Amino acid sequence: MDIGKIRKYLIGLNAGTLTQEEESWIVHFLENATEAELLQIFPEEEWEEQIPVSVSTRELNRAYAKVAPMKVAWWNKPIIKISAAAAVLGIAVSIWSLSNTSFKPFNTIAETQWKTISTKAGENLIVYLPDSSKIYINGGSQLMYPEKFAGPIREVKLLEGEIFLDIAGNAQAPFKVKTGNVNIKVLGTSFNVRNYKVEGLTDIAVKSGKIAVSNSGNPDSVLLTPGRRIVISETTGNSLLTDTDLRAVDGWTQNEFVFNDMMLKDVFRHLEYKYGLTFEIKDTKILNKHIKAVFRDKSRWEIVDLLSKMLNFQYQVKDSLVIIQ
Repeated sequence: MDIGKIRKYLIGLNAGTLTQEEESWIVHFLENATEAELLQIFPEEEWEEQIPVSVSTRELNRAYAKVAPMKVAWWNKPIIKISAAAAVLGIAVSIWSLSNTSFKPFNTIAETQWKTISTKAGENLIVYLPDSSKIYINGGSQLMYPEKFAGPIREVKLLEGEIFLDIAGNAQAPFKVKTGNVNIKVLGTSFNVRNYKVEGLTDIAVKSGKIAVSNSGNPDSVLLTPGRRIVISETTGNSLLTDTDLRAVDGWTQNEFVFNDMMLKDVFRHLEYKYGLTFEIKDTKILNKHIKAVFRDKSRWEIVDLLSKMLNFQYQVKDSLVIIQ
């Protein structure tokens, strides 16, 4: 961690002299910094010389807005002190308290309000974001997104499931998707993200534009362009880059499935999340068979029937349960 660089950026953030890239970097750091990292930037020994400081509501709100949205403001401590060295930085907002009362943010400071939307298997939704971006949500998914975007970064969080995103371009506010250990950054594009816990993989593919993908196991970004796909293991962080059929990227949003040499067990899983079907398999050996097919504008039962003919298996249907002999 380059403390000198961080302090320099904090001064620039306060003065409004940072470039968009620098501002995005420091805001991202402040959002994710640990308590230990913050103490390195503002060590306790620099706080020993206590100087009472009067901070107006207007000044405090302005400082907070510089780093919003943050889960917890980094200056929000039970008793906050300021040293001459910290005062020179012009960033560390501090209060001299004569009691043990903890400092609380003013009511005028608005924190980012997140919404969580969940879908059941077979339930598909479309969410329109405040910036006119559009997200298609597949069944069995859970997505978090803000009521409105604040600050220089637009962000959503895929907790589980599959989404296809059509992002409105805005060079001044990069878009970010977080899912598991993976981060995806984009300016304006359309792409698909799949991360079901049962699969143990994060699968990302681009329809248009370009995105940068990184994960905690390998922070170096991988650039994806249209027709490129990356599959990342949630446990090891290992990744595989491949080409993909553009139709397969968002096919599920348009009732089209492109199965390119896919194992039957994975085909069934796609049908489970899209249509809410469940499968009971008598002979599990059949699940290892591979399928290469495109199904367009077919009902769920038409797809199951075509699969039975392709792989020569018998099946029965009870409501949404498919029993395969």
